[in-house]
Amino acid sequence: MEIRVAYEHSLASAPEEFIVQVPSQLVTDIPANVPRALLPEFVTGLIVERSPSIGKIRNLKIL
Repeated sequence: MEIRVAYEHSLASAPEEFIVQVPSQLVTDIPANVPRALLPEFVTGLIVERSPSIGKIRNLKIL
């Protein structure tokens, strides 16, 4: 499954400073059996796993 998301994130070196806004990103390889309630947490984990320089993610929106 694929979904498009928008979010803000900080860098791992400064986790409290949210400096990047991502207006749209396609996230792929999401299993179809992930419950809708757990989808934001699962997507956040995928994004951080792909980009280890990301500190924290906030304001995640499923577009």
